[in-house]
Amino acid sequence: MGLLRFLTLFAFLHHVSSEDSITLPSQITEMAIVAKTFARFSEVTVTTVVKNTNSENQEVMFAVQVPMSGFISGFQMTTNNKTLRGLVQEKSAADKSYDQAKASGTSAGKISQTPSIPGREMENFAVYINVAAKSTAKFKLTYQEVIKRKLGQFQQKIHVEPMQIVPNMSLSYTVEEPEGIQTLTYILPNQRQQRESSSSAVDIRATPKKRELEFRPTMEQQRTFNKGEGIRGDFVISYDVNHQDDGGVVLVHNGYFVHYFSPSGLETLPKNIIFVIDISSSMHGFKIAKVRKVMQVILGKLREKDYFNILLFDNRITLWQSRPQKATVSNIRAARGYAEETLVVGGSTNINSALLDAVDLLLNIQDTQDTRGKIIVFLTDGHPTAGETKTQNIRLNVKRKNEGLASIFALGFGHNVDMSFLEGLAYENGGFARKIYEEVDAAEQLETFYEEISTPLLVDVRMEYTPTVVQEGDVTERKFPQYFNGSELVVAGKLRENSAAEWQAKVIGEGESGQRSGSLEFITTPKNLLDVPGVTADFAERYWAFSRIKELLKMKLVAENEMQKKQYHDLALNMSLAYQFVTPLTSMVVTESVHAREENMARQPLTMDFAFSSKRKVAGGNAVIYAQNAYLSGQTNYRVNALVLSLMFVVITRL
Repeated sequence: MGLLRFLTLFAFLHHVSSEDSITLPSQITEMAIVAKTFARFSEVTVTTVVKNTNSENQEVMFAVQVPMSGFISGFQMTTNNKTLRGLVQEKSAADKSYDQAKASGTSAGKISQTPSIPGREMENFAVYINVAAKSTAKFKLTYQEVIKRKLGQFQQKIHVEPMQIVPNMSLSYTVEEPEGIQTLTYILPNQRQQRESSSSAVDIRATPKKRELEFRPTMEQQRTFNKGEGIRGDFVISYDVNHQDDGGVVLVHNGYFVHYFSPSGLETLPKNIIFVIDISSSMHGFKIAKVRKVMQVILGKLREKDYFNILLFDNRITLWQSRPQKATVSNIRAARGYAEETLVVGGSTNINSALLDAVDLLLNIQDTQDTRGKIIVFLTDGHPTAGETKTQNIRLNVKRKNEGLASIFALGFGHNVDMSFLEGLAYENGGFARKIYEEVDAAEQLETFYEEISTPLLVDVRMEYTPTVVQEGDVTERKFPQYFNGSELVVAGKLRENSAAEWQAKVIGEGESGQRSGSLEFITTPKNLLDVPGVTADFAERYWAFSRIKELLKMKLVAENEMQKKQYHDLALNMSLAYQFVTPLTSMVVTESVHAREENMARQPLTMDFAFSSKRKVAGGNAVIYAQNAYLSGQTNYRVNALVLSLMFVVITRL
């Protein structure tokens, strides 16, 4: 069973000379990792104490791998009895602030995305820190992430690799879920055994809705991993919550809501699935061998009520059958033989024709009364080199022909694949893109992917909310082509001011449940979290903001023209600034000048050019909504005003 790689943390410190050569690490005297998860929203804090015994300043790099679905949200450093906090800025502004501090010889830090190759499903962030001579520096980095459910499990994966024995090391993990925790297991670094209870290395405290794990390896235990470098592996926690045959759980908190939908009791729907496989010359050797192997497994997992076909492409299109076939024993046997014989590499790569032909195959068997999952699995390792070669044109062609008929799942195999193109293609067509790594477990990666999308339970799913309570324009995506077994649909949004306390959330979709079939309706009543212990003051709001920024970045990726791209870029940037998230558009800088600027702003009286709020604490959501409205109405001073307000928000919320 494949598992969601929720979190991998790779932290190390090394001295960087003027020639960027790596020498022995600075001494880490303490490392504490604290992960706290409430209702699928996790905050992870890494605290590291570094000792510089040299008589001159040292610039060290603290490299952090954050999941692609995560954002760094806080950083502070303490040195010479002074604590400086990070401020998220546009990348160019952050670079300038850091360079100025470094040149003056003061301690400073900067966080930004780096282009080096990270681990699977991860993004690299590099914290460059200038530590003053003969001093100790303490660094605290925080990031947040929405945890998604995959194959019936939520998983948090923490990779610990300090590259030295740390005298004081700890990792604590807390998860609290309002529905109650059904199962929880953990795996120690460099081990395979799943454990459910306390062990010699881990203490667990449990209640029906909460689990707390504590891992404190001694120096001797760290040496059992590696005598010189200590722990080098993953601490993995997997869990699931209780599920009911209803509309899910809607959590309301301080004017925002989050709706989780993963019902029990649904029956598997049959599916129409087309496998579109690249057999161009670049797929030779290892890649085509792995695909040939995994197709034997996947074809054997089709259900008898499913219909399927295989489309192979290079510069030509080759079909197994002229139309999809029922997954009978004889048809599966014939398809396996076909895949074994014909999965042989050929010429160039005509992606456009392959995808359009795949959509046609589904259109030809489309029945408006047929409740079936409709799936296109598209696997390629390269770029289009035949037929239509402009990726934006290919996306437009496929989107217009598909028109929401099928979910397209794009698999990028190997190192040279254009993942931006595949991500845009999948996003526009109700699916997702996944990178398949050209490594020994490539076949397992492909099998795991198929398990995720092999069992549709609902199609044409939409979430509906009382319009007098929920602001329609401030709700994340609420229409989904399909809902698959083991996954979860999540919607976040904002409530209208002074709206009714009691309201309903409704989920409508096509499926089968017991004696019911066709259109199914699920209704649930929201639950207010004001009296629930352990909830942070801005839990639902930050969940919404986090999800909204992710959507804006995707919308920028698929925008059809430069004006739209700029619009989504600016909206995502201003939300990143308002909520202090390090995203692909921002960096976080920590310098004394930034610290002084924050103190000065805090002492100054509050003044605004905007009439929407006179409160001392301005909600980031209001800042973003104002920015959106200003942009869409064409106000020329939008960029400056929104940026000023976003920077003010950092200080105002601390009052």
